[in-house]
Amino acid sequence: MICKQLEQSSLVLGLLSVLIFVLSTPAMALDGGTLRIDTYNGWKAFEVISINDDPTGDGFTWSMPGTFDGVGAWLSDGSTLRVQVNHETSDATISEVNLDLASFQTAIANTIASGTPGVSFVNSARQAYDRWTGDGGLNWTSTSDTSNTNFNRFCSGQSYLPNTFGLGRGFVDNVYITGEESFGNASFDRLFALDLDNRDFYQLSDVAGSASGGIGGMPRDSWENAALLDTGETDHVALLLSPDGGSQTMKLYIGEKGKDASGNASSDFLARNGLEYGSYYYLNDTLPASGTSTNGTFDTTTAGALIASKFEDVDTSPSDPTRAVVGNQNFGLFTFDFDLDFGGGSFSAAGSSFSITKTQNDVSNTVGIFGDPDNVEWTAPTVINGTNYPDGLIFVNEDNSSGEIWMNAPDGSDLTLIGDTIASTESSGILDISALVGYNPGRILLTSNQGTASLSVLISPMSADFDEDGDIDGADFLAWQEGLGITSGAALADGDANGDGAVDADDLDVWEAQFGTSPLAAVSNVPEPSGCGLALLAGLFFSLRRRSN
Repeated sequence: MICKQLEQSSLVLGLLSVLIFVLSTPAMALDGGTLRIDTYNGWKAFEVISINDDPTGDGFTWSMPGTFDGVGAWLSDGSTLRVQVNHETSDATISEVNLDLASFQTAIANTIASGTPGVSFVNSARQAYDRWTGDGGLNWTSTSDTSNTNFNRFCSGQSYLPNTFGLGRGFVDNVYITGEESFGNASFDRLFALDLDNRDFYQLSDVAGSASGGIGGMPRDSWENAALLDTGETDHVALLLSPDGGSQTMKLYIGEKGKDASGNASSDFLARNGLEYGSYYYLNDTLPASGTSTNGTFDTTTAGALIASKFEDVDTSPSDPTRAVVGNQNFGLFTFDFDLDFGGGSFSAAGSSFSITKTQNDVSNTVGIFGDPDNVEWTAPTVINGTNYPDGLIFVNEDNSSGEIWMNAPDGSDLTLIGDTIASTESSGILDISALVGYNPGRILLTSNQGTASLSVLISPMSADFDEDGDIDGADFLAWQEGLGITSGAALADGDANGDGAVDADDLDVWEAQFGTSPLAAVSNVPEPSGCGLALLAGLFFSLRRRSN
């Protein structure tokens, strides 16, 4: 009887395949404007917010500034996804965009199933901080816009959770790190930390006190970004500092937790996060032309320092946070592996080392070929449509007129173009928000672009080929039916098409949309059944469920 039902299901579903037609990859701009990116290889996109948008009725007068760059995100409460957006302008600021989490999740699910979000989800937008301090909190300037501040070119940024790498390791609070990329302008070139819970903005450069061991304090430079590394203990933080221009030298900041700028015990925001008392070291080595260099050391002089033009964004590996990815616009993409020695209770430069591996070459300003790497994002380990990525994935935005967006494994394999900008401008910030919205890592991303200034969602291809036999048919429907009701930990074989770890109606929507295609065609195009086809399919689903029951 079961075999007969399978044969009947496959036959009927096969006949219904003629009712399905193929549409190109969909894109939707919720604010009524034009989506600023094109997508490739089955990826989808929709717009979140753009330049000059000012959500009505939110109680704030905040028209989104231009030149979007780095982004961060965190769940400020159980119903709100709060997003930070840097603006790399001469009168720079950071925007806070609050998204209704449930509606945003619905928009993602709708886009996966039908190609359009179908709902609104932006609750509000405003400046990300209410006040800022340039002296560690002794004096504050209240602010709601740029009229009484003087910041310059906020570039990349990164948000970090408390206990970033485990209990007591990493930051203590919700922290957003960013800096001014001012190319050696001594009035700026500062690194900053935003206390996300209290909306307080702290200058770090020239404020942090001088600890012994390295060069005291936190320096100024033309900051692209900073990546938090795992020290393996609870008394220090380590930040990999990447300057785009300025000194052109990579640095490592070591901060001592629980100490104020004078080295005395303190529990204020900067002190408890290791940002008020520390020192820094130069990385010594050269970028390898290929392969791996294992000669990395740390020193307090610039002799032998790792120096190169156009160091760009940096990000830490979630699965091994002693590793980081670094983009260099002129030389390619690199991963760094650090062995930091805190065995004696303090940082030992002599006992520490690092290696550098080149994973992608740079071919500048060439459409369709990887080059000009700028913003980077390293995801947690993941499985995408049956392919296991135990070290996660690395996403890269290009700093050129095409603004291409790429995905690859950390060793450089599986290099895939997933998008580019429409208006001949660079793509900038990129951030994996999959875990925040209920999906496996690498599934749901935020990306921004500069010239037309917008923030968009990128959604990875979904596959309903649950048995991985090369087509989407009745057997895949039955696999979904058998897995229906799994609420977490589901794999592709269980019927989890959208990668959220559950088997439910959303996965059925993906199967319905892809029925009658091969996996390659399914991820490249999203078929949409006609009205008649939908009615017939609905009747079939009901019939099959009754037989199953």
